[in-house]
Amino acid sequence: MAQVNEVVALLRSRKQQVVDELVALIVSEVPRYAQSDRSALRDNCEQLVVVFVQILETDDPAPLMDLLEQLTSQRIGQGFAPADFIQALLMAYPVLRSVVRQAGPRNDAMFAQMFHVVEQAIFKLIATASSIFATGLKRESDAKVHSLTSEKEKLEQQEKHLLEQTKLQERELAESSHFARRVLESLSSGVAVTELGTPDRAGRVLMWSDRMAEITGVAPGQIVGQPADMLKKQLGVPVQEMLASIRINDRLPLSKVKFTTPRGDVRHALVRGERLRTLEGAPKGMVVTADDVTERELLIDSFSRYVSREVVQRLLARAGPWNKLEGERKMVSILFADIRGFTTLSEKISLEELHGLINEYFRVMIEQVSAFEGIIDKFIGDKIMAVFSQGGADGAVAAARSALAIQKAIAELNRQRSGAGAQAIDVGIGINTGEVVMGTVGSEERMSFTVIGDSVNVADRFQALAGAGEIYLGEGTVKRLGDRFEVEELGARSIRGRTQPESLYRLLSAKA
Repeated sequence: MAQVNEVVALLRSRKQQVVDELVALIVSEVPRYAQSDRSALRDNCEQLVVVFVQILETDDPAPLMDLLEQLTSQRIGQGFAPADFIQALLMAYPVLRSVVRQAGPRNDAMFAQMFHVVEQAIFKLIATASSIFATGLKRESDAKVHSLTSEKEKLEQQEKHLLEQTKLQERELAESSHFARRVLESLSSGVAVTELGTPDRAGRVLMWSDRMAEITGVAPGQIVGQPADMLKKQLGVPVQEMLASIRINDRLPLSKVKFTTPRGDVRHALVRGERLRTLEGAPKGMVVTADDVTERELLIDSFSRYVSREVVQRLLARAGPWNKLEGERKMVSILFADIRGFTTLSEKISLEELHGLINEYFRVMIEQVSAFEGIIDKFIGDKIMAVFSQGGADGAVAAARSALAIQKAIAELNRQRSGAGAQAIDVGIGINTGEVVMGTVGSEERMSFTVIGDSVNVADRFQALAGAGEIYLGEGTVKRLGDRFEVEELGARSIRGRTQPESLYRLLSAKA
């Protein structure tokens, strides 16, 4: 392009003016460039002018192609639209035309011809740049499509895997739920789960097993989702206090509750509770279990009318020697009580009156023995034998207090009988403390719980010596009472069946 040397020389000499006007025109005409870095735009325009002038001299398009590739890549990366890029390149034509007209010779046909060649080069540059930009866009679009396709395939694979995992987890969850439900159904205990709640508000019931519904008479549909303290209104159970114990202590110790079902049935249950926590140890909720012991309580209550409640409890426990013909050595206090002159009295009153008297007497004896944790071992006519192993010093203190309570109650009973015109009764009591064998006797088919030993026989002898309203004690009992009671020493007495006399004492009262 030797014929354009004059135009090239002019553009080289006016390069700064061309760059200034080109930047100003692009910024004013293409809004997208107005938001871009002005300094970077100026550098790009200067590079473009230098390379364009170089092409006009050498006719080698390679440098321009490299620059256009670089610029298009930048603009595509910056998010420029093709129209913005091409419009910016089109601004080069009016700028170059304006500069050449201002600085070049006028009415020079040869110079005009030279500038026509420059114009063709400008349009070729624009066309080439447009093609490069379109190719770059397509290449980037293809890359994005490929990337999106790959990502889509990965997502589809992940979705398929997640779907399979979800189905597997749902199946495992369903199997776990079914297993847990079957386990709960097989339990004899009722199970309930509640929210944590607060000291002022009981949490909602989250789960209520079928067995819990059987025990309480409250169906799951009536309580699940409701505040747990509704049970207090329905059953009279102190739910709020029980849940508070779990919140404070992390557990509810085994507790016996008595309640009335909505149908009016009275039931007994053993209840325990625990706080539920997450793997990290954070409080999550509370679980409460209940065991129906209504039949057991009815059994204990029924048998307790015939033998002591403690004996019934031990027999039901079926532990140790209590369901075998075995016994254990134990230090206890034995109390015998007998109505004085009972044979003479029974001759003076009718059988019906005698039956009523015996029941009144036994009621007093049973109440006062039980009140001090004694066991009624047996009734022998109007005589009662009771055993004390608790209440201090091997049961001696409890036996003494029970004996004083018996005489006081008999005095009250006599006042009532006197007011009704009936004859009074007097009771003599003997207490001895010693080692016995406590257990069951009889056969495998028929058993009886009792205590055996010489101390039992001595206690009975003390009772036989006691007068009306008196309480006689042996020396072993007195030693264990210490100074907690007023006693009177009676000296040594001969006891039937024993070669050596026994020291005997009369119990007067308990010290305050």
